Amino acid sequence: MELRRMWERYKNRGLVLFGTLALILVPMIGYFSAQATQPKMVTFTLDGKSQTVGTKADTVEQFLAERNVTVTERDSLQPTPETKLTSGIYITLDTSWTIPVQVDGQKKMIHTLSRDVAGVLKDGNIALGELDRVEPALGTALSKESAIQVKRVAVQMVQEEERVTFQEIRKNDSTLTKGNTKVLQNGQEGKAIAHYKLVTEDGVEVSRELVKRDVITVKKDHVVAVGTAAVARLDDGSQPVMVASAGMVSRGGKAFRPKKVLNGVTLTAYSPAGGGKPVNSPGYGRTATGVKAQAGHTIAVDPKVIPLGWWVFIDGVGYRRAEDVGGAVRGNKIDVFVSTNAEAVQFGRKRNRTVYVIGPQKP
Repeated sequence: MELRRMWERYKNRGLVLFGTLALILVPMIGYFSAQATQPKMVTFTLDGKSQTVGTKADTVEQFLAERNVTVTERDSLQPTPETKLTSGIYITLDTSWTIPVQVDGQKKMIHTLSRDVAGVLKDGNIALGELDRVEPALGTALSKESAIQVKRVAVQMVQEEERVTFQEIRKNDSTLTKGNTKVLQNGQEGKAIAHYKLVTEDGVEVSRELVKRDVITVKKDHVVAVGTAAVARLDDGSQPVMVASAGMVSRGGKAFRPKKVLNGVTLTAYSPAGGGKPVNSPGYGRTATGVKAQAGHTIAVDPKVIPLGWWVFIDGVGYRRAEDVGGAVRGNKIDVFVSTNAEAVQFGRKRNRTVYVIGPQKP
């Protein structure tokens, strides 16, 4: 009897304990089952853009497949595809971009994870010289549609032989009668070596600066004595016969009969860079007549005043040929071609010059 009572007592206690455990475990099992079916909250960053999304995927690989995101061997993925997902995990994917780089005359397609210009050039093993220019700048942030251009800049010294034009100097001479002239010294062109600092981009000249000029042969100006004495009358009242023919002019060591004489002419100067054409254009340095402009030879004129192709003599400058025109060259104005913009600035503006219009043939 005693054993029976003990058994009943323990039996009742077991039922109570089992019931108590059931009351605790059943809700817990239901809670964890519900949690297992809830989506995991994941922060996904793709190429620098982040968003927090819910997912029922179990791994990173399943999560990417769920979003139709393909990963290549050039891409950078953190964490690995096999990583198990938990709520609050961070997934980062940087995809490889293909950026075109124009350099050394060719276009290179660079596969890169870098997002700025400097990084792309490094990934493409493209070294820059000290003077090279990059567009856009090295620190510029890129997009998938960006393109980069590298310009190779070189600086070198070049030498050019130049002609130095002589001038005609006229001196009054009271020992000669008016209308008579006498050559005191024949003119002679000089020679000089000009040293230029030349800057090129991808082999194309973009600027040149005159550093110095070495004179090889000194020019000799043409010196002419001009008579100022009054002409004596003969007993019969007639004028003596003049030595030179009427209308003949002696300039630059040569005599010629000008078609017309222009007084009060204004002179300016222009260079290839001031011609209004891009350096790499086919017309750069070319005149309106199609020939290449030459320093000491070419001038721009108003064709209504001086026909193109005609020679002139400009006091203080010398013989020049009308080969070009200009928008600002009108009437009694002449633009003298020189080698550089610095020489054009130095030439300045010269007023009240006399110009002898000769014709198609140089004397």
